[in-house]
Amino acid sequence: MDSRTQASGRVTEEAAQRLSQLLSQLWSSGGSSANKTAPLLSAIPALKNLLQPIAGAMDGDAERGSESDNDAYCLSAPLLNAYNELSQLGEWQLALLGLNLEVRAHWLNLAAARCREAGAMNDLQVLVKLIQQLGNASAWVLAQLESADANPQLIAGPLSQLERDLLGHSLNDNAAIPALCRILRACFTLHTLSEQTEALTPIQPIDNTAKQLASNWCHGRLLDLPESLLNEYNLKQPIKPNSAWLLVSQPVNTEATYIQHFAQQPWWFLLSLISFVQDAWAAEQRGGLLLTLPAGQNAFAPSQINVVVQGIEGDEVNLGSLAEFLALLLSELNIALYPALTDSAEGIQQLNRGLGPVIGNLLAKKIWKFLEAGRGEPGQYRIHPEFSDACYSLPLAPLFGYKSQHLQQAIKQLAQASYANQKGASAVNRIKS
Repeated sequence: MDSRTQASGRVTEEAAQRLSQLLSQLWSSGGSSANKTAPLLSAIPALKNLLQPIAGAMDGDAERGSESDNDAYCLSAPLLNAYNELSQLGEWQLALLGLNLEVRAHWLNLAAARCREAGAMNDLQVLVKLIQQLGNASAWVLAQLESADANPQLIAGPLSQLERDLLGHSLNDNAAIPALCRILRACFTLHTLSEQTEALTPIQPIDNTAKQLASNWCHGRLLDLPESLLNEYNLKQPIKPNSAWLLVSQPVNTEATYIQHFAQQPWWFLLSLISFVQDAWAAEQRGGLLLTLPAGQNAFAPSQINVVVQGIEGDEVNLGSLAEFLALLLSELNIALYPALTDSAEGIQQLNRGLGPVIGNLLAKKIWKFLEAGRGEPGQYRIHPEFSDACYSLPLAPLFGYKSQHLQQAIKQLAQASYANQKGASAVNRIKS
């Protein structure tokens, strides 16, 4: 038992209710002030290595933590991953509470009792299925069963009321078996990760003045989903991303400058940067990046754009959809999508759809331009000539020059690496055949 686990103190029902509310607030904003996070870190020390610290004092912040130089803590990719593997917010809250050893102990007792119960049945597949549902957390349950004083019982635990509040039933109920397994599995993954990593390096608050716009796109940042998807998500689970800590899309006046748009609309900036890299790459005349629209779609409201890399000799390799490319790019940059990641086929499809309105706005603002093709041929998106000229003039030149070099390099290197990998795989397949 390590020091972080030993530090987990007693959590009463009342305390667990308060912690659960703090976790709910953390989720709904994507982050929480240091002052509000302090009780969570005290009761659940493992979170110290799972939350992303936000450094530096912010104007008007009256809730600065007294024990830390950090102003806030945000969710990280592992915590978002855990949410995506669970069926609802209540399970996520319990999984994080379970990082406290005392809280987790009763749930392990329940899982051990379920395994013993399943093992006594004639059909061993029931036990096999239960172990599969527990995943790596089955190691915890096995240790529980092998302990000298093992006497697991299916009884209500000290947090049974909280369990009912969050899930609709307590975890000792038969109906809660799948949820119990999911919670312990997610808890095991997070606990293991907290043991293997150190506390994350603090990052700066968001600069909404656009003076350090490119610096906002740093490792550990959260980027909220495109606005249309975020609106859909809010119908299921109300959230309000904190624009001081996350890259959040915010309303912009129609008369706003390019800089103002990019400061308030992160997806505009990211897609504009991709078209800028595309244009600069084409000027080198050594291959390039194509953004193509399959025939039959509306250029101003596409359901999917394809990303194609063109080799020096004119050969083309399709890298998949724009959403797939962006998901890989954000992963390379260690920037997680909030509130949901897009590592599933359904998530990629949703992101493609959510990008449609953004692309329509880029066309309307003359940042992107659509080029029609012949019948049956895909059209192409490119940078608008007027915007291209603006990128090399003040005030955009620094932003699309040295300030965003790390982003531009990441875009081009990902495209080149994906091109090389697919060409290599094709060559291997030809040899095998």
